[in-house]
Amino acid sequence: METPRIVVLILNYNSWEATVAYIRQLKLQQGIMLSILVVDNCSTDNSYTALGQHLQDEEHVDIIQSEYNGGYAYGNNFGLKYLQQKIPENTFVVVSNNDISIDNPKLLEQLTNSYQQCNDIAFISPLMHMDGRPARNAAWKIPGFSYDIRTVVGFNRAKANEAVYYDLPTQQKPMAVDCLTGSFFMGKLETFIQLDFFDDRTFLYEEERILGLKVKKAGLKNYLALQLGFFHENSTIISKEMNHLAQLQHLLNSRIVFHKFHADTNIFLQNFLKLFYALFLFAKKLQLKFRKSK
Repeated sequence: METPRIVVLILNYNSWEATVAYIRQLKLQQGIMLSILVVDNCSTDNSYTALGQHLQDEEHVDIIQSEYNGGYAYGNNFGLKYLQQKIPENTFVVVSNNDISIDNPKLLEQLTNSYQQCNDIAFISPLMHMDGRPARNAAWKIPGFSYDIRTVVGFNRAKANEAVYYDLPTQQKPMAVDCLTGSFFMGKLETFIQLDFFDDRTFLYEEERILGLKVKKAGLKNYLALQLGFFHENSTIISKEMNHLAQLQHLLNSRIVFHKFHADTNIFLQNFLKLFYALFLFAKKLQLKFRKSK
Protein backbone atom coordinates (compact mmCIF):
# COMPACT_ATOMS: atom_id res chain seq x y z
CA MET A 1 0.00 0.00 0.00
CA GLU A 2 1.32 3.43 -0.96
CA THR A 3 2.40 5.68 1.91
CA PRO A 4 -0.21 8.45 2.23
CA ARG A 5 0.91 12.00 1.45
CA ILE A 6 -0.57 14.50 3.91
CA VAL A 7 -0.27 18.26 4.24
CA VAL A 8 -1.35 19.77 7.56
CA LEU A 9 -2.60 23.33 7.06
CA ILE A 10 -2.32 25.44 10.21
CA LEU A 11 -3.76 28.94 10.49
CA ASN A 12 -1.76 31.14 12.85
CA TYR A 13 -2.87 34.43 14.35
CA ASN A 14 -0.88 36.00 17.20
CA SER A 15 0.00 32.57 18.59
CA TRP A 16 3.33 31.54 17.08
CA GLU A 17 4.51 29.73 20.23
CA ALA A 18 1.50 27.38 20.12
CA THR A 19 2.07 26.81 16.40
CA VAL A 20 5.73 25.90 16.90
CA ALA A 21 4.89 23.49 19.75
CA TYR A 22 2.15 21.86 17.68
CA ILE A 23 4.43 21.39 14.67
CA ARG A 24 7.01 19.65 16.86
CA GLN A 25 4.21 17.32 17.97
CA LEU A 26 3.07 16.66 14.40
CA LYS A 27 6.62 15.71 13.45
CA LEU A 28 6.21 12.61 15.66
CA GLN A 29 3.55 11.17 13.33
CA GLN A 30 4.54 7.88 11.71
CA GLY A 31 3.65 5.94 8.57
CA ILE A 32 2.97 8.97 6.35
CA MET A 33 4.75 11.46 4.11
CA LEU A 34 4.09 14.66 6.05
CA SER A 35 4.35 18.28 4.97
CA ILE A 36 3.16 21.29 6.94
CA LEU A 37 1.94 24.65 5.69
CA VAL A 38 1.52 27.51 8.14
CA VAL A 39 -0.56 30.49 7.05
CA ASP A 40 0.08 33.50 9.23
CA ASN A 41 -3.15 35.49 9.01
CA CYS A 42 -1.44 38.89 9.20
CA SER A 43 -0.64 38.64 12.90
CA THR A 44 0.11 41.82 14.81
CA ASP A 45 2.65 40.24 17.20
CA ASN A 46 5.47 39.63 14.69
CA SER A 47 4.42 35.96 14.39
CA TYR A 48 5.51 35.65 10.77
CA THR A 49 9.11 36.57 11.59
CA ALA A 50 9.14 34.51 14.80
CA LEU A 51 7.82 31.44 12.96
CA GLY A 52 10.55 31.78 10.35
CA GLN A 53 13.23 32.01 13.01
CA HIS A 54 12.04 29.07 15.09
CA LEU A 55 11.17 26.76 12.19
CA GLN A 56 13.98 27.54 9.77
CA ASP A 57 15.65 24.17 10.36
CA GLU A 58 12.46 22.12 10.13
CA GLU A 59 12.17 20.14 6.91
CA HIS A 60 8.93 20.10 4.91
CA VAL A 61 7.52 23.13 6.72
CA ASP A 62 6.45 26.14 4.65
CA ILE A 63 5.34 29.47 6.13
CA ILE A 64 3.35 32.00 4.15
CA GLN A 65 1.43 35.12 5.09
CA SER A 66 -2.04 36.08 3.93
CA GLU A 67 -2.66 39.43 2.27
CA TYR A 68 -4.86 40.60 5.16
CA ASN A 69 -6.64 39.14 8.18
CA GLY A 70 -9.89 37.94 6.65
CA GLY A 71 -10.68 35.40 9.36
CA TYR A 72 -10.82 31.60 9.45
CA ALA A 73 -12.37 30.96 6.02
CA TYR A 74 -10.20 33.46 4.13
CA GLY A 75 -6.98 32.34 5.82
CA ASN A 76 -7.59 28.66 5.14
CA ASN A 77 -8.65 29.41 1.55
CA PHE A 78 -5.41 31.33 1.10
CA GLY A 79 -3.49 28.24 2.16
CA LEU A 80 -5.59 25.81 0.11
CA LYS A 81 -5.20 27.89 -3.05
CA TYR A 82 -1.46 28.07 -2.43
CA LEU A 83 -1.40 24.26 -2.17
CA GLN A 84 -3.44 24.02 -5.36
CA GLN A 85 -0.40 25.33 -7.21
CA LYS A 86 2.10 23.15 -5.34
CA ILE A 87 0.76 19.63 -4.78
CA PRO A 88 -1.25 16.98 -6.65
CA GLU A 89 -5.01 17.31 -6.21
CA ASN A 90 -5.44 13.90 -4.58
CA THR A 91 -3.14 14.76 -1.68
CA PHE A 92 -4.75 14.61 1.76
CA VAL A 93 -5.06 17.98 3.49
CA VAL A 94 -5.71 18.35 7.22
CA VAL A 95 -7.17 21.70 8.25
CA SER A 96 -6.08 22.16 11.84
CA ASN A 97 -6.03 24.64 14.69
CA ASN A 98 -2.78 25.06 16.58
CA ASP A 99 -4.42 24.58 20.00
CA ILE A 100 -4.89 20.82 19.79
CA SER A 101 -2.80 17.90 20.92
CA ILE A 102 -2.31 14.36 19.61
CA ASP A 103 -0.97 11.47 21.69
CA ASN A 104 -1.28 8.79 19.00
CA PRO A 105 1.79 8.72 16.70
CA LYS A 106 -0.24 6.78 14.10
CA LEU A 107 -3.29 9.05 14.13
CA LEU A 108 -2.90 10.52 10.63
CA GLU A 109 -2.05 7.17 9.08
CA GLN A 110 -5.08 5.56 10.76
CA LEU A 111 -7.29 8.47 9.72
CA THR A 112 -6.37 7.93 6.07
CA ASN A 113 -7.21 4.23 6.48
CA SER A 114 -10.62 5.16 7.89
CA TYR A 115 -11.14 7.59 5.02
CA GLN A 116 -10.58 4.80 2.51
CA GLN A 117 -13.32 2.71 4.17
CA CYS A 118 -16.04 5.35 3.73
CA ASN A 119 -18.38 5.70 0.77
CA ASP A 120 -19.01 9.04 -0.99
CA ILE A 121 -16.74 10.74 1.50
CA ALA A 122 -15.90 14.44 1.59
CA PHE A 123 -14.16 14.92 4.95
CA ILE A 124 -13.36 12.94 8.07
CA SER A 125 -12.35 13.89 11.60
CA PRO A 126 -11.24 11.97 14.68
CA LEU A 127 -13.49 12.32 17.73
CA MET A 128 -12.66 15.58 19.49
CA HIS A 129 -12.10 15.41 23.24
CA MET A 130 -12.34 18.35 25.63
CA ASP A 131 -11.77 18.27 29.38
CA GLY A 132 -10.79 14.62 29.10
CA ARG A 133 -14.01 13.36 27.52
CA PRO A 134 -15.63 13.16 24.07
CA ALA A 135 -17.01 16.57 23.09
CA ARG A 136 -20.70 16.92 22.27
CA ASN A 137 -19.83 19.38 19.52
CA ALA A 138 -17.43 17.01 17.77
CA ALA A 139 -20.11 16.77 15.05
CA TRP A 140 -23.65 18.04 14.63
CA LYS A 141 -26.69 18.14 12.37
CA ILE A 142 -27.22 21.17 10.13
CA PRO A 143 -29.49 23.44 12.22
CA GLY A 144 -32.75 24.83 10.81
CA PHE A 145 -33.99 28.42 10.67
CA SER A 146 -35.68 28.32 14.08
CA TYR A 147 -32.34 27.43 15.70
CA ASP A 148 -30.93 30.78 14.60
CA ILE A 149 -33.73 32.57 16.40
CA ARG A 150 -33.91 30.43 19.52
CA THR A 151 -30.18 30.50 20.28
CA VAL A 152 -30.09 34.30 20.12
CA VAL A 153 -33.13 35.32 22.15
CA GLY A 154 -32.39 32.89 24.96
CA PHE A 155 -35.09 30.24 24.61
CA ASN A 156 -33.38 27.35 26.38
CA ARG A 157 -30.18 27.42 24.32
CA ALA A 158 -28.93 24.19 25.87
CA LYS A 159 -32.03 22.36 24.66
CA ALA A 160 -31.66 23.86 21.17
CA ASN A 161 -28.03 22.71 21.02
CA GLU A 162 -28.88 19.22 22.26
CA ALA A 163 -31.36 18.89 19.39
CA VAL A 164 -28.58 19.23 16.80
CA TYR A 165 -25.96 17.07 18.54
CA TYR A 166 -25.62 13.40 17.71
CA ASP A 167 -25.88 10.60 20.23
CA LEU A 168 -22.47 9.06 19.72
CA PRO A 169 -22.61 5.26 19.56
CA THR A 170 -19.97 2.96 20.96
CA GLN A 171 -19.33 1.51 17.51
CA GLN A 172 -15.81 1.61 16.15
CA LYS A 173 -16.58 2.24 12.49
CA PRO A 174 -16.80 5.82 11.12
CA MET A 175 -20.20 7.49 11.49
CA ALA A 176 -21.76 9.68 8.79
CA VAL A 177 -22.56 13.20 10.10
CA ASP A 178 -23.55 16.59 8.70
CA CYS A 179 -20.94 18.93 10.20
CA LEU A 180 -17.45 18.34 11.57
CA THR A 181 -15.52 20.60 13.90
CA GLY A 182 -13.27 23.01 12.03
CA SER A 183 -10.46 22.52 14.53
CA PHE A 184 -9.17 19.30 12.92
CA PHE A 185 -10.49 17.47 9.87
CA MET A 186 -9.11 15.89 6.71
CA GLY A 187 -10.07 15.56 3.06
CA LYS A 188 -8.55 15.47 -0.41
CA LEU A 189 -7.44 18.75 -1.93
CA GLU A 190 -9.67 18.01 -4.93
CA THR A 191 -12.72 17.94 -2.62
CA PHE A 192 -11.99 21.43 -1.33
CA ILE A 193 -11.68 22.56 -4.95
CA GLN A 194 -14.90 20.80 -5.98
CA LEU A 195 -16.81 22.53 -3.15
CA ASP A 196 -15.29 25.94 -3.95
CA PHE A 197 -13.40 26.05 -0.65
CA PHE A 198 -14.73 27.83 2.44
CA ASP A 199 -17.09 30.79 2.12
CA ASP A 200 -14.85 33.73 2.98
CA ARG A 201 -17.82 36.09 3.28
CA THR A 202 -17.71 34.78 6.85
CA PHE A 203 -14.99 36.00 9.18
CA LEU A 204 -15.66 33.75 12.15
CA TYR A 205 -18.21 31.04 13.05
CA GLU A 206 -20.58 28.87 10.97
CA GLU A 207 -17.86 27.85 8.49
CA GLU A 208 -18.42 24.17 9.33
CA ARG A 209 -22.17 24.52 8.89
CA ILE A 210 -21.80 26.06 5.44
CA LEU A 211 -19.24 23.45 4.42
CA GLY A 212 -21.49 20.69 5.74
CA LEU A 213 -24.38 21.89 3.58
CA LYS A 214 -22.09 22.15 0.54
CA VAL A 215 -21.05 18.54 1.15
CA LYS A 216 -24.66 17.38 1.35
CA LYS A 217 -25.69 19.25 -1.81
CA ALA A 218 -22.79 17.63 -3.65
CA GLY A 219 -24.12 14.18 -2.73
CA LEU A 220 -21.16 13.52 -0.42
CA LYS A 221 -20.85 12.72 3.30
CA ASN A 222 -18.74 13.75 6.24
CA TYR A 223 -17.60 11.10 8.70
CA LEU A 224 -16.59 11.02 12.35
CA ALA A 225 -13.94 8.39 13.10
CA LEU A 226 -15.18 7.32 16.53
CA GLN A 227 -12.26 4.99 17.19
CA LEU A 228 -9.71 7.81 16.81
CA GLY A 229 -9.33 10.95 18.89
CA PHE A 230 -7.58 14.25 19.45
CA PHE A 231 -7.63 16.78 22.26
CA HIS A 232 -8.75 20.37 21.91
CA GLU A 233 -8.23 23.05 24.51
CA ASN A 234 -10.58 25.99 24.95
CA SER A 235 -8.77 28.63 22.93
CA THR A 236 -8.38 32.06 24.49
CA ILE A 237 -7.11 33.79 21.35
CA ILE A 238 -10.57 34.86 20.14
CA SER A 239 -11.65 36.36 23.46
CA LYS A 240 -8.22 37.96 23.82
CA GLU A 241 -8.37 39.64 20.41
CA MET A 242 -12.10 40.42 20.17
CA ASN A 243 -14.78 41.55 22.63
CA HIS A 244 -18.06 39.69 23.07
CA LEU A 245 -20.09 42.13 20.97
CA ALA A 246 -17.70 41.81 18.00
CA GLN A 247 -17.85 38.03 18.27
CA LEU A 248 -21.65 38.19 18.28
CA GLN A 249 -21.68 40.42 15.20
CA HIS A 250 -19.51 37.93 13.31
CA LEU A 251 -21.74 35.03 14.37
CA LEU A 252 -24.92 36.72 13.21
CA ASN A 253 -23.36 37.88 9.95
CA SER A 254 -22.20 34.32 9.22
CA ARG A 255 -25.71 33.01 9.83
CA ILE A 256 -27.10 35.54 7.36
CA VAL A 257 -24.50 34.41 4.81
CA PHE A 258 -25.62 30.81 5.37
CA HIS A 259 -29.28 31.59 4.72
CA LYS A 260 -28.69 34.03 1.86
CA PHE A 261 -26.16 32.07 -0.17
CA HIS A 262 -26.46 28.41 0.83
CA ALA A 263 -29.73 27.36 2.48
CA ASP A 264 -33.08 27.25 0.70
CA THR A 265 -34.38 30.11 2.84
CA ASN A 266 -36.93 32.32 1.14
CA ILE A 267 -36.36 36.07 0.82
CA PHE A 268 -39.04 36.91 3.39
CA LEU A 269 -37.31 34.87 6.09
CA GLN A 270 -33.91 36.23 5.06
CA ASN A 271 -35.14 39.80 5.49
CA PHE A 272 -36.83 38.90 8.77
CA LEU A 273 -33.56 37.45 10.07
CA LYS A 274 -31.58 40.55 9.03
CA LEU A 275 -34.07 42.85 10.78
CA PHE A 276 -34.26 40.64 13.85
CA TYR A 277 -30.47 40.51 14.21
CA ALA A 278 -30.11 44.27 13.60
CA LEU A 279 -32.61 45.00 16.38
CA PHE A 280 -30.96 42.47 18.66
CA LEU A 281 -27.51 44.01 18.15
CA PHE A 282 -28.94 47.51 18.66
CA ALA A 283 -30.46 46.40 21.97
CA LYS A 284 -27.15 44.81 22.99
CA LYS A 285 -25.25 48.02 22.27
CA LEU A 286 -27.73 50.06 24.29
CA GLN A 287 -27.42 47.58 27.14
CA LEU A 288 -23.62 47.85 27.13
CA LYS A 289 -23.78 51.65 26.93
CA PHE A 290 -26.17 51.73 29.89
CA ARG A 291 -23.90 49.49 31.95
CA LYS A 292 -20.87 51.67 31.26
CA SER A 293 -22.73 54.82 32.27
CA LYS A 294 -23.68 53.39 35.67
